[in-house]
Amino acid sequence: MAGSPSTGSEFALDVLDLVDSIPPGRVLSYGDVAAMLGSRASRAVGTVMRQSGSGHPWWRVLRAGGHPPTGNEARAHEHYVAEGTPLVRTSTGSGYRVDYAVARWIPTEPPNTAQQANEKEQQ
Repeated sequence: MAGSPSTGSEFALDVLDLVDSIPPGRVLSYGDVAAMLGSRASRAVGTVMRQSGSGHPWWRVLRAGGHPPTGNEARAHEHYVAEGTPLVRTSTGSGYRVDYAVARWIPTEPPNTAQQANEKEQQ
């Protein structure tokens, strides 16, 4: 998870902006992120996060069923505990998953709307 989005990649920038807007203790799935951007490209969301997500709250984007990003389960667990993200013990995989039904973020307004409103007020 290193680097920055490639120049001209509107989708990558949109993914990272949306991920940055997920509040602490809340999560979205890769599919949720794609759907919120008007896409069905959940794998592309995963690619963006893998290539450019290190400076963003990558742990707030989950695999189906509330499972943390593959290969980063231990690091993600530290973030979940620090943020108070609801977890469920499991007998498989990393031994836990996020309680997705409780932690799923449902924004009250579309992404960037608050930012755009603040920018208009400052003008």
